[in-house]
Amino acid sequence: MVSQPHSPRARADVGDSYSDKGIEGALYVCQFNEQSSKWECATAGDYKSTILQQVIEEHKHVDGSQATIDQLKEFGITVYLVDSDNVDVALLRQVVEHVSASRSDRSKSTYANQRCLLYRDKSGRLYNLTLNNGCDGLATTWRSLHVMYSGLQAMIAFTVLSRAYGCADVANSLLKSTYILFILGFLLYQEMGHVWLNVAMFIQGLPSVAAYTIITSFDSDWPRNVVILILTITTAMDVGSAYQRYCVLASIGFAMILLVANLGSRAWYFMKWKPLRVCGGCDMVLAPYLSLFAAVITGLLFPYIGFSRIQAGGKSAIQLIIWNCILVSLFFVASGFDIIQQVVIDPIAATCNQQGVTISVGLWIALSVSTSIFASQKIIPPEPHPEDANPLLVEEQTSPVGYCVPNFPNFPIDPIHFGNRGLECCSVQIEMLVGLLVGVGFGAFIVSTALYSYMDGMNGWINSV
Repeated sequence: MVSQPHSPRARADVGDSYSDKGIEGALYVCQFNEQSSKWECATAGDYKSTILQQVIEEHKHVDGSQATIDQLKEFGITVYLVDSDNVDVALLRQVVEHVSASRSDRSKSTYANQRCLLYRDKSGRLYNLTLNNGCDGLATTWRSLHVMYSGLQAMIAFTVLSRAYGCADVANSLLKSTYILFILGFLLYQEMGHVWLNVAMFIQGLPSVAAYTIITSFDSDWPRNVVILILTITTAMDVGSAYQRYCVLASIGFAMILLVANLGSRAWYFMKWKPLRVCGGCDMVLAPYLSLFAAVITGLLFPYIGFSRIQAGGKSAIQLIIWNCILVSLFFVASGFDIIQQVVIDPIAATCNQQGVTISVGLWIALSVSTSIFASQKIIPPEPHPEDANPLLVEEQTSPVGYCVPNFPNFPIDPIHFGNRGLECCSVQIEMLVGLLVGVGFGAFIVSTALYSYMDGMNGWINSV
């Protein structure tokens, strides 16, 4: 198991920081160059990388992997080491689980627990183990969504969409799903997108996008796709029917959950809370759903903390909360005018009772502003670190542990090449036989639906309902 330090398949080597020896406080590290007969000094930001490269060069003609690993340990870096004949999906999953469980407190410096995943080939050479399963493209999309994300738009959409429930019990209310589809599908793409990934990274504490692709079976943005699919189906339904109204309300409710979950996951991260931990072996099964629930609760209580500029902290954060509270309130009040509600609801909203929704939203705005103001006092603005200019480790979303050593080349692998080995209790022939029986059986069933009237009774039952 990866979580065991002395595992023959993989191990985690942790060393003491150089700060214990007083080296980290030095401004310069100077060495004599025999070729130029001069003293050459490295700045404090890059001396670790220089020393590591010297160790690599000194042992490049022999099996110097252990010397290099020992040097990384001296710098206080956790080294996850895997050999060429032991790499598989199960091992990578164990590495991700161990890293996620051992990540340090976010309230501390990010340099408190640095780590890397190294691959050692048969000749003893070391590489950064990375993935080329498409996680790089997913990471790029994820970063761009965070740049374009607008917490103000998310809160305005959340409050305005809630007005649709004022007409939930009005039989003749016509919810125009086409307009809602355009708003949710295009205008709010950044605010609703990749909720599952945000929850995994910010609340579960996964170290990278590559780790997310290893432990999850869904690489696509399926929650948002479900909302768009339901709304698309409602456009073909009879406008004003009970099915159409309830399906639109269900999709709006799901969209509101996604909006507030994205706010909550970002607020969790900005407040530097510890990653959510669940029970031992069931962690990877229950954690996504419990983390989503935690994100929704956090988003409802601290929605303004999910804004990007909240990281400034102090008076700037309080001013941000006050200003955005005013804007959200004004937009919600304006959405109560009939001329605006007719864009989504027809006939006019006068036939709907909006009092319950208005009171609920007003109470929520008052509560969320109060909690966000108190929570903003604990926001610690990010400070530059001396090692940021030339770090020994660089952040890398294609690495299962989130970091790479620039001194080593990358060794990209695709986990599909180490795919599922199938059922260990069955031979290849038995699995082939089961596959043939399943394929022929379901094919025969589908053909029989054209020969027998299976669907007539079901259609009659649906129509009667």
